[in-house]
Amino acid sequence: MSNLFELLLSFDPAALHDAAKAWRALSNGAQSADNRHRNQVNGPLRQSHWDGDDAKQAFYTLGRTEQILEIVRVESATIALALDTVADRIYQAQTNLKNAVHRAEEWGLTVGSDGTVSLPPLSKGEQNDPEARSDPERKALATLCTDAQERINKALADAKEANDKGEHALSRLDADILTRIRVFGSVGETAADVKDVAKDLGLADPYVPENKDPQKSADWWKSLTPEQQSSYLALYPDRIGQLDGLPATVRDEANRLALDQELDSMQAGNARGSGMTAGEYNAREHNLITLKDQLAEHDSAAEGQQLFLLGFDPKANDGHGKTVIAMGNPDTADHTAVLVPGTGTTIDSTGGNLARVRDMQKAAEQASKGTNQKVSVVYWQDYDAPQIPVMQTADFAVAGTGRAEDGAEALRRFTQGTRVAQGDHHSHLSVFGHSYGTTVVGAAAAGGNGLGADDIVAIASPGMTVDRADQLHIDPSHFWTGRAGDDAIEYATGLTLGDDPMLDRFGGNNFKVDTSGHSGYWDGGESLANQGRIIVGGQPTTVPKVHPNAPSVRDH
Repeated sequence: MSNLFELLLSFDPAALHDAAKAWRALSNGAQSADNRHRNQVNGPLRQSHWDGDDAKQAFYTLGRTEQILEIVRVESATIALALDTVADRIYQAQTNLKNAVHRAEEWGLTVGSDGTVSLPPLSKGEQNDPEARSDPERKALATLCTDAQERINKALADAKEANDKGEHALSRLDADILTRIRVFGSVGETAADVKDVAKDLGLADPYVPENKDPQKSADWWKSLTPEQQSSYLALYPDRIGQLDGLPATVRDEANRLALDQELDSMQAGNARGSGMTAGEYNAREHNLITLKDQLAEHDSAAEGQQLFLLGFDPKANDGHGKTVIAMGNPDTADHTAVLVPGTGTTIDSTGGNLARVRDMQKAAEQASKGTNQKVSVVYWQDYDAPQIPVMQTADFAVAGTGRAEDGAEALRRFTQGTRVAQGDHHSHLSVFGHSYGTTVVGAAAAGGNGLGADDIVAIASPGMTVDRADQLHIDPSHFWTGRAGDDAIEYATGLTLGDDPMLDRFGGNNFKVDTSGHSGYWDGGESLANQGRIIVGGQPTTVPKVHPNAPSVRDH
């Protein structure tokens, strides 16, 4: 006991905290190196379309390099967490010990160099006086002596427990994870290590706000120190990445790490024992691979065209997956547009929708040419999209408003979070919906306080859950809709999802469409140019609203 007593009294937590700081710096350095490698090495090589056996081997090696950097990042942050926790706990035990010693001395007790508490010695006269030994005051002092000893023993036990738990937790984290010969599993293991270390240390589940109030989430994030933010990003990326209101750069960093960890774990495992059927397991793994590949294709994108992964869920949408991706930073852009896709949207269709996003961005850049204004376009696929197009089924209940209303709150929260993340920088915000996506936009805009958008755009809409533009929490002069003359969606419009937005009684403006079909709105011409003009707050070319008794285009 004597050694522990003396060690605890002389303990200096600064040494452990300094070590934790060094490990956290290593974690941050690994993250920075990973970003540089992805954007400056791996990304450009992939963009060069290098192919063949040599390319496959090289890309495997490059990918493994990025995995190692992710492993170093998470494991180092976990070591820092363990060291800080142990330092704080031993320091608390030291404080308790010093308080116990001070209290004992105030009571006139003697504390030896080994931590043993003793009553003050009797005088020679008292030693020979039986009554002195049974004196009530001395009996009371004996009780205090016992209490002081228990306090000291408790402080020593707490310090030893903190040390032992820390030692056990740190024993999980060794360099073997970097050198084991295996294709998959190391990155995913880091996420498990974080949970195991927290369990070893007896740490409570860390507080992370529920994704309900973007302003509260943003305030919480800002209240953290840079060191705490770094730790949360490395240790709890799946929870940080989902928080609307946090900066796009933060969410992208968190979600990319969470994506890699989940994908690596799935590639290292199988359906057995996962609670999923083989089909469900394979579909989820496929979604993760598809999403990672789409992100990789843009890793070396030019300034303003970089992708920000703002959310993903490979199991949602009836197993087809969800994702939210911004092209360009929506927090710093002068103009931010949000595109909500329609029926049949899955993670598999991410590539095609990102192409649409880029077309919209280019159209907006053309519309604002010479102004050097930045444009961000967000692909928001964060709802359960019906997989049967409205115009291809006679059962219109399949495309009722239910899925739109279910997704409405998430869309409102996202646009509110975009505003919160922008802070004092107020970007011009426009929200576009295509096909059933317009129904989602309508439900979101009509509910709560609306979308907070400067403009709302409905492309090929079968209905927006409302009958008038002024029910969308927006000035009808800033509502725009368009539909191709040969778009079959016309047959479903106005049936179960709300009135036809093209009609004059709906209000708002009809912009000119000169392309064909249900998916040709991004093929160019005025259809796309008008979208670009709206994104930058300009004036699109318009056509008269349609009178309800006017003959359909198809009647000519």
